[in-house]
Amino acid sequence: MSVLYACKLCLLLVLLNSASHTVAGTVAPPTPSAGFSLPIVSNHNTAGMLGQLGANLTSIGPHIAPVGWPLYGVLVGVGSGQTRHFYKLGLDLVSNLTWMQCQPCVPEVRQEGAVFDSALSPRYKHMKPTDPKCTAPYTPSGRNRCSFYTTSWNVAAHGYLGSDTFAFAGSPSAGGGHNRDVDNLILGCAHTTHGFERLSHNILAGVLSLSRHPTSFMSQLTARGLTDSRFSYCLFPGQSHPNTRHGFLRFGRDIPRHDHAQSTSLLFTGSGYGQSSMYYIRIVGISLNRKKLNGVKTAMFRRDLQTRRGGSVIDPGTPLTRLVRAAYDVVEAEVAADMHKQGARRSTVPVQGYHLCFGSWGHVHFPSLTFNLYEEAARLFIKPELLFVRVNHEHLCFAVVPDEEMTVIGAAQQVDTRFTFDLPGNRLYFAQEHCSADTHPTV
Repeated sequence: MSVLYACKLCLLLVLLNSASHTVAGTVAPPTPSAGFSLPIVSNHNTAGMLGQLGANLTSIGPHIAPVGWPLYGVLVGVGSGQTRHFYKLGLDLVSNLTWMQCQPCVPEVRQEGAVFDSALSPRYKHMKPTDPKCTAPYTPSGRNRCSFYTTSWNVAAHGYLGSDTFAFAGSPSAGGGHNRDVDNLILGCAHTTHGFERLSHNILAGVLSLSRHPTSFMSQLTARGLTDSRFSYCLFPGQSHPNTRHGFLRFGRDIPRHDHAQSTSLLFTGSGYGQSSMYYIRIVGISLNRKKLNGVKTAMFRRDLQTRRGGSVIDPGTPLTRLVRAAYDVVEAEVAADMHKQGARRSTVPVQGYHLCFGSWGHVHFPSLTFNLYEEAARLFIKPELLFVRVNHEHLCFAVVPDEEMTVIGAAQQVDTRFTFDLPGNRLYFAQEHCSADTHPTV
């Protein structure tokens, strides 16, 4: 999901009704009526049984931690009993499906822990080609199974659909502690991958999908009546607490309330959006040091409904922000000019993964960037320290890169901002926050 590390661990969203408007000023996200409590149910329980569970409802709070700047993983357990193993899956708002490497896998990309072996998991079930869920984009297989092929940016995976028990850490508000099991979740067992080695950082086993597609983790929980379709995350700087602390993927009433939060519409994925499961937002302009760049036009961010190219999404699975080429060229020229005025010297030596780098920069004041959203009523501010990275002793690089198709606000520029996705309300809420304060020590 990103050219930068040639990856893209998907974590992004489908966007909703373009007819809805951005909320002006500051807005508090709606408070869920009952909060997000995830019942621990067996694979035969349905939403109709919620009333019978009563006090047995328990919450989850999956752990999020950096797995190599600036990528983040979610810790999940797969399997049951002695065969359960824990894996780190990339936070993904783009992919249709949660998938992970399974034995046998070619190539077998190095990951943290052993590659999952479905043959050793007693509750694992292959999805049959006659299953109603085995429909496009999935296809029946000659081995009496249902196959999948998924691509996200520069990562592809192919294998078979199945289901198993997933385990997640308990919600912090529920006291954390014991793991919470969710039975019979659909996942993709990937036996072939391409490009995953550039994404995994030798840690990730696959991706956890939070998109709107019916087979995503979020959609499966929603279909069972186990969620209120609201989730939130706050990415903390990976360099601050390497391997010592973790944040949380929060749901419902576990989501902190920000009375100063801004919001913007999520654009609907139905008509014209090619059934995309990504979360699109509408960018209308960009400001540098809070001054609007007149060369950046609204049309540069428009999605072409026929070619299905263009548009803008939020995705923590994309390491660096990617600007559509026309807008990037304007922004790069302005950033380079601002740095040059302060005495910085642009490097003529190419640095892999970056487009604008400096060989000397002294004591310059780095510029800030602001994404002006629909009607310019909401503005997503990116502080200067999130826009530049020192890649070695000789080069400081602009942590935004060009893209030939679309715009993606990536993980590096999402740090210290809480993002809350309200899917029923079709809105994205965001507010600056010291995200390290919402972390716990990793045991």
